[in-house]
Amino acid sequence: MVKIRKLYFISFLVFILTFSMASVGICKAKNIISVQFYEIVDWDPSICYSDGARVLTNIYETLLLYDDGKLIPVLATTFEKSPDGKVWTFKLRKGVKFHNGETFDARAVKYSFERTTSIGRGASWIFTPIKEIKVIDDYTVQFICENPEPVDLMVSSYYGAYIMPPKLSEEKGSEWFQKGNACGTGPYKLKSFEKDVNVVLEKFDDYWGGWKPNQYDIAFYKFIAESSTAIQLLKRGEIDIIEGLGVPIDVHGSVDAHPDIDAVYSDSYMDLYYHFHNQKPPFDDINVRKAVCHAVNVDEIIKTIRGKTAIRAIGPIPYKMWGHDPNLKTYDYNLEKAKEYMKKSKYADQLPIKITMTAYSEYILPVSIYIQSAIKKIGIEAEIDSTPWPAVWDGLKDKEKCPEMTVLQWWADYPTPSGWFFGNWFVEEDPLFGWSYYNNPEFEKIVLEAKKLEATDREKASELYSKAQQILLDDAASLFICDYKRCIFKRKEVKGYRHITMYQGAHWIYRLHK
Repeated sequence: MVKIRKLYFISFLVFILTFSMASVGICKAKNIISVQFYEIVDWDPSICYSDGARVLTNIYETLLLYDDGKLIPVLATTFEKSPDGKVWTFKLRKGVKFHNGETFDARAVKYSFERTTSIGRGASWIFTPIKEIKVIDDYTVQFICENPEPVDLMVSSYYGAYIMPPKLSEEKGSEWFQKGNACGTGPYKLKSFEKDVNVVLEKFDDYWGGWKPNQYDIAFYKFIAESSTAIQLLKRGEIDIIEGLGVPIDVHGSVDAHPDIDAVYSDSYMDLYYHFHNQKPPFDDINVRKAVCHAVNVDEIIKTIRGKTAIRAIGPIPYKMWGHDPNLKTYDYNLEKAKEYMKKSKYADQLPIKITMTAYSEYILPVSIYIQSAIKKIGIEAEIDSTPWPAVWDGLKDKEKCPEMTVLQWWADYPTPSGWFFGNWFVEEDPLFGWSYYNNPEFEKIVLEAKKLEATDREKASELYSKAQQILLDDAASLFICDYKRCIFKRKEVKGYRHITMYQGAHWIYRLHK
C-alpha cells in the first residue's frame, strides 16, 4: 500500500448479492457483486493509496500492467528506453474514449501524471523522479528523468498511475472526485455510490476492449463487516467470490469441501509484520526489540492461525517479489535468549512493562493475541487496540500518539522492493505507514543506491536490497511474521478468475464471465 499505502492495509473484497435485482432493473445472470469491508477513503485517482484501488482498477486504467515479471500493454501498446535508462518513450493505444466522451491521447497522459505529482499525496512520490513529460505527437509520450529510473515499473503502479480526462478533471477538481465520482477509460463506469452501503459499476459500452455476451454488465461492491456472514451467503449461492484471507483458518475446510465452491490459492506480494516504535520506550532499546523477536514463535503462528494462506517471512520483501533473499539471517524462537536480552536492556528493572499494540481487523486479531501471550513471558504486558481501519490510521501517523507496536499488512504499490523500504523505514516528516519511526542513514544510503540501479541493473540492485534487509533484521526494526498466499473462494459458475500477483485484492471484473 507505503508511502504508502498501502495499507495498507488490511481489507478484502467479496462478491455478494444482498439486495433485490429488481431494485436496480437487471437480471442476476448479468451481474456480479463484490463486498468492500472498509469504506473507500479516497476517490481521487491521484490520491487513492489504500483499499479503494480495488474498485478504481475497474474504472481507470494505467499504461502498463505488471504480471509476474511481464509488462502487459494497456493504454500503451509499446515502449522503449534509452541506453542510460533516463528517457522512456511510450506509443499509446488509439481509439480509446473516457467515460465522459473525451479522447484519450498523449496530453491526457501528461496531464494525469503531472496532476498526481503536483497534488503530492498518496503514491505521488513514485513519480517525482520524472523531470519532464513531453508530448511528441497525439499518441507518443516521453518521460525524461535526471537519473536512470524504472519508468516501466512506475507506470504499472497499483496507485497514482491512473489516466484521467484532463478537461473534466480540471473543471471539477479533487473535491468532485472525493465526493464519490469517477471517470476513466476502464471497462466499467461508476453508476452510483452510497457511503457505507455500496458502490455500483456498470459496463462502459464504448470500452476499447469490446464486450462478449457472457461478461458481467453490473458489478456491485457491498460494504459488510463479518466474514462469517459472507461465508454463509457464499454457501447459499448469494455471494460469488470471497477473499479467503479474512476467513478464519478453521472455516477453510468446510468451504474447500463445498461442492459448488472453488478454492483458488495463488502467490501474492503481500506480507504481515509488526512495527516496533523505535523512538518510544521500551522499543528505543534494541535489546527489547530483539527479545520480542526471539520470544514470538512465528512458525507456530503460521501453523495454528494462518495455515496454508501464509509462509514464514524472511525479511520485509515477499518471496515472489524480485529482491527477496531467502538466505537472510533472521530470529529463531528462543525464550531463554529473549529473557537474556531483556536483562541486558535499560528497562530490566522496570518489569512488567506496559505497551499498546494494534489489531484492526478480525483476522489479524488472533495473531496479536498470540503475540500478547508470548511477550508476557518476558515481562511485557500488551493491551490490544482493536480500533477498526481506517479510524485507527490517523492516530498512527502521529509520532507521539502512535502505539508501541503496530501491525501492518503491506503489498506492492509498484513492482519494486523500494516501495517497502521508502514506505516503512525511511525517515519522514509526515509518515503514512512508517510507524517504526526507524532512523538509520546507512540503511537509507544503500536503498538509494539500489534504487538508482532498478532501470539498468536489477541484479546488482537486488544484492544491495539484500544488504538493506539484513540491516533491518540486525536492528530488529520490526517483527516480520509471514508472506501471504492469496486465497479466493468462488462459486463454480464464475469463470475466468486469475489473480495478478502485483495488484493485491483487485478482482479484474472484465476478465470474469459466466
